[in-house]
Amino acid sequence: MKIDEISWKILEILQDNSRSALKDIAAEVGLSSPTVAERIQKMEEAGVIESYTTHLNMDRAGYPLGVYISIKIRFGQVQRFEEFIGLVPEICECHKLTGHDCMLMKGFVRDPKHLENLNARLAVYGELTTSLILNSIVRRKTHKEPF
Repeated sequence: MKIDEISWKILEILQDNSRSALKDIAAEVGLSSPTVAERIQKMEEAGVIESYTTHLNMDRAGYPLGVYISIKIRFGQVQRFEEFIGLVPEICECHKLTGHDCMLMKGFVRDPKHLENLNARLAVYGELTTSLILNSIVRRKTHKEPF
C-alpha cells in the first residue's frame, strides 16, 4: 500500500494517541471525518495498522527493572525455546537474530532476585547475556514519514 503525506500524518496522530477522535484527526489533516475513517479502515485492512494498544509504565506497575537478554540457544532447542518463550510473563518482546546470539528478548522484573529467577528459567535453553536498561533515550518513536 502506498501511503501519502496525509495518511502519514494520520498515522502520526494515531501513534501518539490511538484514542484520538476522528473529528480531531480530520481537523488536523484538513479532511472530513468520513474520509479520515475510510483512510484508517484501508490502512487497517492492508495491515499497515496492526492494532491499537495501551502503553504501560512498567516502573509504576511494580516492575522497575527493564532488561535485555540475549541467548545463544543450544543445538536442537530452538523450537522448544520458541514454544516456551511466549509463556514467560516477564518477556514482552523476543526477536530472532543473525550473528552470535540467536534471540534477543526485552522484559521487566521487580528486583534482582526476580531477574535471577528469570535467568535461571531461560538458561535451560542456552547461554545468556543480560543487560539492565539504565535509561531509555528513544521510546516508542513515532514514524512521521517515509524513510
